[in-house]
Amino acid sequence: MSSIKKQLFSTLVALMMSGALACSAAASVGGGSTVGISYTGQTADTITFDGVRVEAKYSPGGGYGSSEYSCAALVMKFYKQVYGFDVWNLSSSGSIPTCSNGASFFLTNTPRVGDIVRFQDRTHWALVKSVKGSTVTIIEQNWGYNAGSGYVAAVNRTVEVGDAQVSFLTYSDYGFTLAAQAKAQEQAKQAEEVTTWEEVLEQTIPAEERLSIEKEDNLKAVAIDTALENTLGNSIV
Repeated sequence: MSSIKKQLFSTLVALMMSGALACSAAASVGGGSTVGISYTGQTADTITFDGVRVEAKYSPGGGYGSSEYSCAALVMKFYKQVYGFDVWNLSSSGSIPTCSNGASFFLTNTPRVGDIVRFQDRTHWALVKSVKGSTVTIIEQNWGYNAGSGYVAAVNRTVEVGDAQVSFLTYSDYGFTLAAQAKAQEQAKQAEEVTTWEEVLEQTIPAEERLSIEKEDNLKAVAIDTALENTLGNSIV
């Protein structure tokens, strides 16, 4: 074999090996289906959390950077609509998202609906749509391609818990959504409006009825005390 052929052969082997390594390091994503995207702003998938419906939207050809159709935009939209705060730092495959309300995200091995999905082998972000055993179905934006029939979006893809190329991040105040915050505020308001049982009685029972109740209670107390004294007296020999 000539030196040129040997060099070409070595280069080809190196490329094949690097390709094999790249494939082995990629996240194992499976399942799902496709939705044809025919216009900008088309909804390809949805997720509903605590009564709030958030849509994954696409544009033919995809969306990149700070576009509302980018992968990170879906994550930011979800937390803004469901929890009411902004999410930042969705910048790289190793970054931890931050919250505008001072709370935080942290890595978890037990993902729940609404948690953030971070891909390690590429800069891509998604959300947990459902969990069944160790299989996690995700909802995402900007994950499509040109098929024979035109541009299509991939929906309901799945990843496995334990895949080294996928990380899950959960919100420190998980479940304290805008709806839950409103309920807590209403309960706090009601507690402030009525602070004592005396105030409840004053608001619900007329003064003359309260006086009658107090007299009845006093008569009962006297009768009980008298009966107790008689009993004790009879028992002493």
